[in-house]
This record gives sequence, C-alpha cells and structure tokens, in this order.
Amino acid sequence: MGALLVEIMRKERDRPLSEPADFAGPFASGDTPIFIGQAARLGNRCLFLGVVGEDDFGDCVLGRLRSDGVDVSRIRLTRERTTAVTFVSYASDGSRRFLYHVTNAAAGLFCPDDVDELLLQDIDWLHVTGFSLVGSESTKQAFYKALKTIPDTVKVSFDPNIRPEILSVEQIRELCGPALDRADLVIPSRGEAMLFTGADTDDEGCRILQERGKIVVLKRGELGCRIFSSEGVLDIPTFEVEEVDPTGAGDSFCAALLTCLREGRDLYETGLFANAVGAMSVRRMGPMEGQPWRDEVESFMAENGANRVRER
Repeated sequence: MGALLVEIMRKERDRPLSEPADFAGPFASGDTPIFIGQAARLGNRCLFLGVVGEDDFGDCVLGRLRSDGVDVSRIRLTRERTTAVTFVSYASDGSRRFLYHVTNAAAGLFCPDDVDELLLQDIDWLHVTGFSLVGSESTKQAFYKALKTIPDTVKVSFDPNIRPEILSVEQIRELCGPALDRADLVIPSRGEAMLFTGADTDDEGCRILQERGKIVVLKRGELGCRIFSSEGVLDIPTFEVEEVDPTGAGDSFCAALLTCLREGRDLYETGLFANAVGAMSVRRMGPMEGQPWRDEVESFMAENGANRVRER
C-alpha cells in the first residue's frame, strides 16, 4: 500500500532543479512500489493497493509492476487527478534533492474504501512506510484501517523513511505511532531509531525497540546493516559495487529482508542476502531498473564471497 508515482531525474550531477538541464525518465517509483516490485522478483506472491491517474504515467507504473509479477488488480485508476511525480537532482557529494507532486495527485486519493478488509485476512505481511503515512489525510486513515483490520497472525514491517524537515519530531512520532506499535520488524535508517525513541544513539534506540519484542534492522549504507533481536546483535557486511543511482536501494533491501524471514532463514543469512539485493539495485539509473531477480542475487552472492566466515 502507498504512493504510486513516476520519477524524473537529472542526467548530470550538480544540476539543480531550479535551472534548465536534461532529465531522464519517467521511471516507475515510490518507496512501497519499489519494495513490492523487488519482493515479487524474489519469488513472493505480491499485491499492491493504491491509486494512479488514467494517463501515460499511470501506464508506466502499472506496466512495470505487472512485468515484475505484482498483482495490480486492486490499483484504482482515476481521471480526477494525474499520476504522482517526483523530480530528483544529484550532487557530487552523494546528496539528493527531491521535488514531490504527490499529495494533490492521484496517489493522495487513496482512502479507507480502497482497503478491502476481507482481502487483508489472507496475507502474511503488510509493509508500511512513514512516507506513505504523510501522503494525505485519507491515505493515513487507509493505513490505520489496515493496521486495525489485519489478523494478529499477519506480521507488519515498518520502514520509517520520513524526513524531520517535513514535520516536527512530535508530529512524526504521533503519525507513525500506530505502525511502530504494531510492527514486528522495524527497519530504520541512520538517525531514525533515535528520533522515535529519544535515545542518544541509534544503537541505544534499536535496543529499546528490540526490548519491545521487535526485530530491528538498522540500515548503515556502506557499512552494511546491524540486526537487533532476541538472539543478540549481528553486524552484517555489505558488498562493493559501482553506484549509479542509490534511490530505492533501501526499499529493495527491505523486500529482501521480508523474503528471507518468510522463508525461515537465520538472521545472518537474511542480512547478507538483503545487503546483496540493496547493493545490486544501485547499479543502473532509475529506482527500480537495477532490481535483481532471484537467480541473479544467488549468482552475485556466489561470485562475491557470500560464503565468507560469519563476522561477529
């Protein structure tokens, strides 16, 4: 569930959005669409709930998800608004700048009526992100309905993915509280565990969440990931690749995590597999263009020493 959109990006680095320059795209995008596309490529049976405009950009998003194997039958098409768009520019230092048109686009029309309560009885996992919750009031209420409707047997993964520049810390905590409380798996980026817990460090914040019975996977970029669970703390190394476009790597990483957890893999193997998927996804321009299929991940890991000695 979440915002379906297309992404249009600068071809060159250090070309701000305020000046004329060349763009590439459109590319299908959105944090939860990126997630679900990768999950489907890894062999999961996946369904997406959302809204797109009945336009060319909507066709772009739907076509990409279909080709990945996602069930798009519950995505609503509308002529009331056009498909959501984000523009992206990149700087030489690796930073990115986003300009979003989401809330007042088709994605912002996603509402509780789009959430089929009967459908939610037959799923294993529901993936929620902070970005989806901040999209619009109706979108937020749709997620809250889903969180209240799903059976206790359904697991929830929560990726905060929200910028403090948009809302105050207090607003973010209130907005994301229901998702964080219900989550079985929490996947924060740097700074987010501190934000949600008030801890002085991310490690301390992750331990606080872990003590609440959650598996917590801290995304650490080039350092890999750190997993906090009832089994203790694991540092998982990453893989070195040539980065072309980092957008969507964290969402692909999340999809790989859930894939391994569904399959009952141990946490170290899970983290290593997810790190491989995240690394592979940055090698092409476009947030979903570098996403690997299952056999590609297995070959990549075999070629890059995934049988390395477990680091503690």
